[in-house]
Amino acid sequence: MGGGAAGTESDAQTSAPAGADPGQAAAEGGKAAVSDEQGEAAGQAGAEESPAKAAATAAAAKTVAAKRKEIFGPRKGIKSQTVLVVGGGIAGITAAIEIAETGFDVVLLEQGPALGGRVTRLNLYFPKMCHPNCGLEINYQRIRNNRRLKVMTMSQVLSVAGKAGDYKVKVRTRPTYTTRDCNGCGECAKVVKKKIPNRYNYGMDKMAAAYLPHEHAFPMRYVIDPGVKGTADAKKLEKACPAGAIDFGQEDEEFELNAGAIVWATGWRPYDARKLEVYSYGHSPDIINNVEMERLASHDGPSGGKILRPSNGKEVKKVALIQCAGSRDINHLPYCSMICCLASLKHAAYVREQHGDAEVDIYYIDIRAHDKMSQFYERVRQDEKIKFIKSKPGHIDIGEDGRPVLCGERTIDREIYAEPYDLVVLATGMEPSLNGSSAPDGISRDEYGFVVDDGGQFSAGVAGGPFDVALSTQSATAAALKAIQAVRGGVS
Repeated sequence: MGGGAAGTESDAQTSAPAGADPGQAAAEGGKAAVSDEQGEAAGQAGAEESPAKAAATAAAAKTVAAKRKEIFGPRKGIKSQTVLVVGGGIAGITAAIEIAETGFDVVLLEQGPALGGRVTRLNLYFPKMCHPNCGLEINYQRIRNNRRLKVMTMSQVLSVAGKAGDYKVKVRTRPTYTTRDCNGCGECAKVVKKKIPNRYNYGMDKMAAAYLPHEHAFPMRYVIDPGVKGTADAKKLEKACPAGAIDFGQEDEEFELNAGAIVWATGWRPYDARKLEVYSYGHSPDIINNVEMERLASHDGPSGGKILRPSNGKEVKKVALIQCAGSRDINHLPYCSMICCLASLKHAAYVREQHGDAEVDIYYIDIRAHDKMSQFYERVRQDEKIKFIKSKPGHIDIGEDGRPVLCGERTIDREIYAEPYDLVVLATGMEPSLNGSSAPDGISRDEYGFVVDDGGQFSAGVAGGPFDVALSTQSATAAALKAIQAVRGGVS
């Protein structure tokens, strides 16, 4: 979420005051585009206008202004019309843009160094199998063009107090140790020796301790790991930066924001597969979860987009996908996480596209492919190399050759199996990011940790329940409308 001590607010937001009226700005821009001849003609027309007509025009303008104030102005009890959106993933971006383009001021907080959330880590969307960054880039442009939308990265909400129309939100920002003068040249990454786990790739490889969050990062600014401060690497970085954008004087800052409504778009995290002890996650590099599989297939992933065995870098010949790894389980996540079946269908397609002779076995309880997604399911099912096995494996052993071995019983014919694979992918469920100690004080959540709307605070996307990307954006638009109603006094 938002900026460091020197400020990591998006560069696009610095050209106008926070309270600027987009409509007025557009009008001024229009005036600037009028030619001298057009301006002179307009002046002559104004001079020839009769006093009665001028008075009528002025009265009409006054009526329009009053009507605008009635529509957009706050009602009784509303002390702030600013909307705070927490979380800069696809849902948060959508909600923030929708609100700002309606004419209300928005502050968008993101706890990481760049916007985009988990969507940026996807290889392809289902069912069209297109790249997600196309849609994100359009939204980034809308953010750059909107003076009412302020973006703050590296920021986290600590607490919320107050009520609808008058919230006081305590926020902490962490430093990036770079300033907005950073031009993304990458010279810092070339000289730093320290390596850290690559967060973008879920720790599947390592990266330099001076890094760009990812190739489509917004803002496009490097981040210095805190472990570099005070080391020999720090001096090298300062010397190497041609823009003089390194600032190790930055520190954590805490401040208070006032908002009339809050949209929680804090997203999700994959269920911790280490809790599924019978599946041996963490005991073999060839047992991964579904988000790691997504990075494995991505061109900017740890293997350059090649789906290989993490243990030895060899091609996969036989892959197992285990559904409901943690979901629909009273001992873990009792609910269906909605996207897992479809994600595994997509992963099966990834493998088959790269390795024409590879076999893929999908172990499932039920396949849930809703609405139009059923067509995607049927398309994948037609592949003879992809088998659907109705069974929930009992456990995974590690064979003498190091390969994972799935052990269990088929549901339909009761056949016992012990099947070795080159790669096993666990379809781990979606857990709300605000679950547990990460949730700030002052918000309502259900028994699973999902945000519950309360008239002034609203959920968008997976913060409120399991959704795919399309439904997350629809949810975000709905949350934007509710927030607008709240800052106008339209929600009781």
